[in-house]
Amino acid sequence: MHVLAAGRLVGGGGLPVGSVRRHPHWGFTFVTAGTGRYRDADHDEVVAAGTLVVVRPGRPHWYGPDGGGWDEVFAVFDGPVVEAADRAGRLGSTPLLRLPVQPWAQRLGVFAGRARPVDDGSRAAEGLRLLAMLVEAAGAAAPASAPGNDAGEGEGWLRRSCALLEADLAGTVDLRGVAARAEMPYETWRRRFRSATGSSPYAYRADARLRAATELLTHTPLAVREIAASTGFTDERHLIRRFREHTGVTPRAFRDGLMDRGGRTDRQCGVAWP
Repeated sequence: MHVLAAGRLVGGGGLPVGSVRRHPHWGFTFVTAGTGRYRDADHDEVVAAGTLVVVRPGRPHWYGPDGGGWDEVFAVFDGPVVEAADRAGRLGSTPLLRLPVQPWAQRLGVFAGRARPVDDGSRAAEGLRLLAMLVEAAGAAAPASAPGNDAGEGEGWLRRSCALLEADLAGTVDLRGVAARAEMPYETWRRRFRSATGSSPYAYRADARLRAATELLTHTPLAVREIAASTGFTDERHLIRRFREHTGVTPRAFRDGLMDRGGRTDRQCGVAWP
């Protein structure tokens, strides 16, 4: 398996509206900011920050942002080993998966900023690294939505709300704007969200920040202050206090415990390997 191309797009426009693409290779797009849609013969679904779109060769599809573009990390890849992994069901059953934005943008972004391998052995190793990451993502993620569901239908409003609350954790979110995207009055949305999740929207977003920080502590060599900044904490002390309240240990002690159990953080690529 080889990575044929990889990169980042800021304000990308997706595919032209009304067009259908049949890509000859495997690919993924991980949206890090913005919203849009994905369509194929079996799906018509919302795409939001944290959505991983897995494109299979030859499958007709279309996706693109709502307006103003979206930011994404992407890669194109190919090889018999990825076909075997897909036949074994290791890459998930749907083309869209929802993941925490910050840690997965960091991890998948490794391929966008890589130096291109110069020999077959290095190319194969890079391809297997990407495959292992996609298999992990498929196992960890939830489907972005059930086929045919959308905001305002069934539980589509909840999926969209969660995706928006988990997006851009380093920034701010307008809760009334999220309610509007769910097509509900604010107080109705807030009450229904608490009933469905057991948390207020504010508490849900705070928990998402902690989950993202934990992922970054586990899978990257970023300093605690950098993790705090990228996940929306006021400063390093704020993250340490909240992390200790939640886990009983400091972020540094948590990371040291992972190292003691045999894990290591690869400081070249920012990926944790067992």
